[in-house]
Amino acid sequence: MKNRVTLIGDSIRLGYQDTVRELLADRAEIWSPEGNCMHSVHHLYNIQPWYVDPAAKIIHFNFGLWDCRRLERGSAENAIPVELFTRNLDILLRKVRAATTARLVWATITPVVQDRYNARFTQSQDFYRENSDVESYNSAAAPVLLRHGVLINDLYAFVEQNGRTLLICEDGIHYTSQGYQMLGAQVAKVLASHI
Repeated sequence: MKNRVTLIGDSIRLGYQDTVRELLADRAEIWSPEGNCMHSVHHLYNIQPWYVDPAAKIIHFNFGLWDCRRLERGSAENAIPVELFTRNLDILLRKVRAATTARLVWATITPVVQDRYNARFTQSQDFYRENSDVESYNSAAAPVLLRHGVLINDLYAFVEQNGRTLLICEDGIHYTSQGYQMLGAQVAKVLASHI
């Protein structure tokens, strides 16, 4: 029987999961929740069906792009403030650790090309993004992940090293086909080393 690997995350995960399935087809059964798993609060409400019930050897998970999005132009207020984001991450990890022996792998929040993203939304009440928020949330998550012994798959650094403006499409946050294939290959490489 193949090892089961769970992939949990937002639309970025939706874009690379098929590549992961293809690359690990002979080694693992890949399971993912349907749809976009959005922000940290959504994860807290779905620990049992996403992290626990589909018993897995490895859980590769992520949230943060929805959390750090600013509520409107000119505002420094994030949808889920970084203090709440890290609290939610800590609570989630405590509960998951108590319920499963799966190896946990966190994918860092991927970068945004903020001028591309923000050019699509011109009203003052529209959501807004700053890449510095992504960096702050990644930094804030690091000590929580370390404390819980979670392996980190640094997709943020991977995208930066391979060219953020080349891999991310015109919407400023999602990826080109090649970008998703490269992300999927990176995720599969990390997972393969722990299966």
